[in-house]
Amino acid sequence: MPTFTIDLTDKAVAALKAEVDRTNENQGTALTVQQWITLHLQEIAIAAQFTAAIDQLRKQAETDAQASLETAVKTTRDQLLADL
Repeated sequence: MPTFTIDLTDKAVAALKAEVDRTNENQGTALTVQQWITLHLQEIAIAAQFTAAIDQLRKQAETDAQASLETAVKTTRDQLLADL
């Protein structure tokens, strides 16, 4: 696995550490600055695929919801007719 070395100023590391601390607090995680940077670079790498997957999941959820609604409407209609 390739390894990269980057140079950051102390001020930049302090700013990143503050952001990592906020993220850890909000998400209940315990990431180090290095882990946080790695995670965010990986998220950038998969962003287009992730967006496409979300779009597909949304479309499938809409299709499933429409089918459920149609079934519920038919069932309700049939029950109301049967009750007459």
